Amino acid sequence: MSMNNANYMRSPCEVLREINDLFQGDTEKDELVRKLLAEAEAKTKRMSIELTKYDQTSYLTWWDKILDYSDRLMRRKNPSYKFYKK
Repeated sequence: MSMNNANYMRSPCEVLREINDLFQGDTEKDELVRKLLAEAEAKTKRMSIELTKYDQTSYLTWWDKILDYSDRLMRRKNPSYKFYKK
C-alpha cells in the first residue's frame, strides 16, 4: 500500500494516512489499526478507480491542497515510519 506516501491534495487516502500517522506505536492496537487502515485505503482506491470510469473530472474540485506536503512525505519516508505490509 501507499500508506507511507503523501499526496498534495487532501483525498480520502490522505486522511487515512493522517490517521496512520497517529498510530505509530508498537502496541497490538496500533498494529491492528494500521492493518485496517491499509484495507480501507485499498478499498478507497478501488472505489475511486471505478468512479473515474464514469466521470474523469469529478475529483478535480473536491480536495483541498495540503501546504505541508513535503514535510509529510519526508516524515513518512523515514525508515522508522510504521505501516501495514502484506
